[in-house]
Amino acid sequence: MHRLLFLTLFITVILQASSIDDKIQNNKTILSRNKNVKDRTEQKIQSLATQIEDQNEELKKLEKEINLVTKDINEHKEMLKDSRKNLDELSIKGKILQNQKKDYEEELINTIIEDYSSAVAMKLANKDSLQELTQSEIYEILSSEAKDNMLKIDNQYMKITQNKTDNEREIRKLNVYIEKREKKKKILNYLLNKHSDSLASIQKKHKLYQNELKTIIKKQNSLTNLLSTLDILKEKELKKEEEARKREQLLALKKKREQAREEEDKKNRSNNVQKTQESVQKDNAEEIDLDVRILGSSTKGVKIGKYRGSKTIAPLKSYSVLKKFGKYYDPVYKIKLFNESVLLKTNEPDAKVFSVLDGKVVYSKQNSGMLENLVIIQHKNGLYTIYSHLDQISPTLKVGKWIKKGYVVGRVDETLTFEAIVNNKYIDPEDIFQ
Repeated sequence: MHRLLFLTLFITVILQASSIDDKIQNNKTILSRNKNVKDRTEQKIQSLATQIEDQNEELKKLEKEINLVTKDINEHKEMLKDSRKNLDELSIKGKILQNQKKDYEEELINTIIEDYSSAVAMKLANKDSLQELTQSEIYEILSSEAKDNMLKIDNQYMKITQNKTDNEREIRKLNVYIEKREKKKKILNYLLNKHSDSLASIQKKHKLYQNELKTIIKKQNSLTNLLSTLDILKEKELKKEEEARKREQLLALKKKREQAREEEDKKNRSNNVQKTQESVQKDNAEEIDLDVRILGSSTKGVKIGKYRGSKTIAPLKSYSVLKKFGKYYDPVYKIKLFNESVLLKTNEPDAKVFSVLDGKVVYSKQNSGMLENLVIIQHKNGLYTIYSHLDQISPTLKVGKWIKKGYVVGRVDETLTFEAIVNNKYIDPEDIFQ
């Protein structure tokens, strides 16, 4: 019966260990896949960042070119304005010269007419004197001063006319040039808007990829935390597996001893030899000694660390310590034993069990094998606290939930098993709160 019970326990432990191994392997695969996605996302973010930088440089070039074209257009518009102003001034000067020329011509004609009339009258009186007088008057009228004035006016007018022609030609050239530059500016503005839209699109993608990367990192951290928890559970399951294996060895040895005793009893009965009380006690002592030696030598390979954080609250308000943490020597059986936890007895029934520090719930399960109701909380600096053999787990406690120091994780009626691990090394849990 006992053998069947231990065999069942051994198989259960193996299956649990196998299940944890599968979970660890599965989460490692997911973590590896997640890392590849993270690497690709980081590369994409880097590529987008480069594109954004290139687009910004292109926008700067376009803005600089647009500013230069705008400045050039404004300068030529000022030149066009000056040319039109000059053209207006030349037109006014031309009109003034035309009026002056007209006045000179009218004055000259009037003089000629007046003098010609006088000459006719004089001719009737004296032919010789009249001819001389007329020739003299005409000569005076058409003197060099009058000729010079008329010629000067004509020259000035021709010059103004030429200037107007040149100015009109310059205005046409300026208009054509300004029109071309305006088209260039329109094209540049179109490119600027296009690059701005493209930049906005790239920046939007960049933001989306950054958010995706944050989600991936958060998921990666969650998987890493879960793997740490699974490693802790695996270590416990391996320890239970080792205990089950040792129990199986013990059963085999016990069976051999029982068979040996039965054979010895048969032999004694056949020889009518009675077994003494001392002999029976010796056999029992050997059996107990064997049991303790097989199950108790658990100090090998145990890694022990040191808590270096600040002191905090205890997981129970009122308690006494039934079993302390660490190695101890059994004087009866002459072996070393190790206790990785502290066993705390509550001084009041249905006592609340508190989280000793701020942290994240990474494991919470009812009936989790030999540890019964179990809660594991992750804290900073690689610290995990483990609350096992709870009578109740708080219904508000959920895996992934962040909780504060003093949060009620569950309740116990009699005892609480409390453990603490830092970077996969056992530490004395009492160092945390004493």
